Amino acid sequence: MKRISVSACLGAALVALVAMAAAADELTVSSILTAQQAGAPASGMIAMVNNPANTVAITAEDLVTLHNAGVPGSVLSAIWARIPAFTQVPEPLQPDDSRLVDTVRLIASGISEANIAEQVRQSGQSYNLSVNDLLYLKQNNAPESTIAALMATRPGTPAAPAVAPSELVFDNLVYLRKGFWRKDHQGRLVLEGDTLRWEDAGNPRRNFTFQASGLAKVWFTCDARSSGNFCYQINFQIVRGDRYRFTDSQRESGSNAAVTQLMEALRTYFPRLNYGTPRIDD
Repeated sequence: MKRISVSACLGAALVALVAMAAAADELTVSSILTAQQAGAPASGMIAMVNNPANTVAITAEDLVTLHNAGVPGSVLSAIWARIPAFTQVPEPLQPDDSRLVDTVRLIASGISEANIAEQVRQSGQSYNLSVNDLLYLKQNNAPESTIAALMATRPGTPAAPAVAPSELVFDNLVYLRKGFWRKDHQGRLVLEGDTLRWEDAGNPRRNFTFQASGLAKVWFTCDARSSGNFCYQINFQIVRGDRYRFTDSQRESGSNAAVTQLMEALRTYFPRLNYGTPRIDD
């Protein structure tokens, strides 16, 4: 029987480790800024951050530096998700901005990420997060969508345009038809570039499309509740006068994920649209 020496095993292990190190990168503030200065798109930087082979040597403090340097919020959100949560903290932190205490209360109450982010945007308030604020939010398990929404309110910070994926699908929607004899139809909306396409679940002949660039206004319809508005319907007003209304098919079970995710995508990829304030029982 052929014997394999210990030194040969160690040598093979070292070769494997070197190969792994060569295939992986340690992402730092410098490497992110270098990629940005070289003209890398946000989607490319996000893919680099999300690559499990890469390690992220960036702290919550570094996010302030990257944010001030104009790194897109979508990239900061991806980095935030890779920063490990606190395992041991000697004592609870307190934020420099006391308003964040209420934000953390909302997070702890179980309100959805999308609703919290929407409330931050609609509040009209601006936040200039300090390092201590970021550490406080991280300690209290704030999701990346909340951090991105807070950072986007910082005055004087131009929002970098996000590049939409080739296709985004939003299921669990119901198209509300006008008129006594017209039935509502279940289906889904598909976002492709500037085009929104309705795909009817029962009859493809009922499909139709409209353009984001042709929208005069987009807004929510909501129920007023003690915990805040429950927005279950999204409305599109076309420049030429048509209106399309879509409600969340899971509304009765207490979910509005479909319409809030759709609004979140529109705000991300079409920030210059006219977004109206939510209406109660519109």
